[in-house]
Amino acid sequence: MLKSINPRFGTVVGGETVIFEGTGFSSLITDYQVMIDKKICEVKSANATHFSCITSKRPGLYPTPTLEILIAGKGSVST
Repeated sequence: MLKSINPRFGTVVGGETVIFEGTGFSSLITDYQVMIDKKICEVKSANATHFSCITSKRPGLYPTPTLEILIAGKGSVST
């Protein structure tokens, strides 16, 4: 279960680290698929309570912001 995201907002240029805090996460970075506004956020670190990813460049005026997190063997993370 996802408890927090830091930072909550970012720039469209990408390259920012986003940290997700919660419970029931995997410690293997290869288990994650994270998409922010339909763009890959590459996971760089992970453990049972935190994981982080680096954002990709994305469109400036994305119509509806989206966040999708999938952990292999566990399914979608509740956001």
